[in-house]
Amino acid sequence: MNFNFSFFWRILLVYAGIFLGGVAAFLWLTNGQIRADLEDQLAEELRVQTELLANQSEVIISSDNQQALATLNNNFSSISGKRFTIIDSQGIVLADSHDNASQMPNHLRRPEIQNAIASGSGQVSRFSQTIGEDLIYYALPVYQQGELRGIVRAAAFTDELGMKIRSQQSGILWKSLIISLVGIVLLAVMAFLQARSVENLALIASDIADGNFKGRVPEKNALGLRKIAKVINELARNSAANLSDITTDRNRLAAIFAGMVEGVIDVDQNQKILHINDAAAKLLGVNAQESTGKAVWQEVRHNEITQALEEAIKSQSVVKSQITQVFSSGKNEEESVVDIYAASLSDDSGKPIGAVVVLHDISELKSLERIRTDFVANASHELKTPITAIRGLSESVIDDEAIERETVIHFMQRIHSQSLRLSQLVGDLMTLSRLEAAQESDQFSIINMNDLVRNSVISAETAIEGKNQKLNVDITKEKIEVYGDRQNLSQLVDNLIDNANKYTPENGEIFVRLLREGNEMILEVVDTGIGISPQFQQRIFERFYRIDKARSRSLGGTGLGLSIVKNIAEKHDGVIDIKSQQGKGSTFSYRMQVVS
Repeated sequence: MNFNFSFFWRILLVYAGIFLGGVAAFLWLTNGQIRADLEDQLAEELRVQTELLANQSEVIISSDNQQALATLNNNFSSISGKRFTIIDSQGIVLADSHDNASQMPNHLRRPEIQNAIASGSGQVSRFSQTIGEDLIYYALPVYQQGELRGIVRAAAFTDELGMKIRSQQSGILWKSLIISLVGIVLLAVMAFLQARSVENLALIASDIADGNFKGRVPEKNALGLRKIAKVINELARNSAANLSDITTDRNRLAAIFAGMVEGVIDVDQNQKILHINDAAAKLLGVNAQESTGKAVWQEVRHNEITQALEEAIKSQSVVKSQITQVFSSGKNEEESVVDIYAASLSDDSGKPIGAVVVLHDISELKSLERIRTDFVANASHELKTPITAIRGLSESVIDDEAIERETVIHFMQRIHSQSLRLSQLVGDLMTLSRLEAAQESDQFSIINMNDLVRNSVISAETAIEGKNQKLNVDITKEKIEVYGDRQNLSQLVDNLIDNANKYTPENGEIFVRLLREGNEMILEVVDTGIGISPQFQQRIFERFYRIDKARSRSLGGTGLGLSIVKNIAEKHDGVIDIKSQQGKGSTFSYRMQVVS
């Protein structure tokens, strides 16, 4: 086994850093304590010496014997090495051990003097203007019969205090260095033993990670690693026992997820996402990888899903719900409908462990159902209208024997008109049914579109002239041939021109253009009619759809013309498009591949 010296050095550096940090903290705290203790000691010395001087100078101050005061003051200074000053009650210096008292300024306003008079004692550390050094002052008032007679002040040089502090610090520092060296040696031994033990643990753990669960860690490890060894051994035993179960569950989940086209979300008891397949991520507009591990309510913005999950987990049953939302797609609004099935999940003991949500997009089914319902309703209505008119008119002729001939003729003309409308409606329905059925009997051949468009224009001229509309035709001289059903393509052109004629007012203009662009034929029918709002532009290709139903019926037609156009276009792998502006007209464009 190769010993990992890198790990050893890392352990040693950590231990040494902690140990040396503790030593440094101890030194810092000790230094502060040393300074505080020496300052307290010095302050106590000053207090005692000041009290002695005050007691001995009390009588002398009252006698105004300055020579005796100076002698007493100097004796105290020579014995203790401190500076002593005696001041009268007016602040005049009577004696000073380090300066000529007669030349010293009034001391009444000095901080220590003021504190002594006010509170009975005064201790201050400050710079002395008299001798130009930093000192620690202690002052006591001298009273006789309750009357302030003077103040006695003692002072110690801070240099003296600093020398004592440095002396003690030096001793502690040397002792700390010796302790640190011994401690680091001991830590190195401990780090070596622990690094070796961790290396053994790492080797066994690596075997377990590779799938070898037979190895075991010796549980007699030094330095507190015994518990870790027990945990690793227990992990190996449990992993070996559960590996087959985990593999089975994983394969089962993978097969379920891969085999389902519906969206699937697996959550735990706290609704945290454990698995989400691509279908669900696409339906909900989220990222599958980023969503895993997050709460459902955090990633999914649909209350229906979270509510279904909560109810399923709470009731331990299957809950069904549905999401319906409307979103914009280009110029139009589309409806998305998704069925939600939420079911709780339990372990072998029946304990709830979460839930699974299955999302089934039924938007297309709903759309087809709506189209079918609308078609049945509209077809019934459209068929009923002419039948009702024919029935009413014929009953009027039958019931009234005295009806005039002119009235009968008028009624018969209307019956004939309604029968033609009914015949046209049935014919359009049959055409639409045939196109949607994609029957094999359709006759596809090469068609000259130049001639086909001209024929459709000629057929529409009478209706266009009837409304005094101006027809502009621009058919390219280049021969355009396509492969398709002649009858269907002719009906496509007829319906587009007829639609322009119906919705263009009198004296309006209609443009019919045929041109080639690359490998495509482009047919454009442009009108200056009423135009179509953007929200209606795609729905006009639906069967029986009319924007203004009353106006559309007054103009004639069955409501199936543009639906037939769309079906013919799709049957020929072409594309029908519309550009329109309300009040200014519309442009219908049809594109399809030409024969090379």
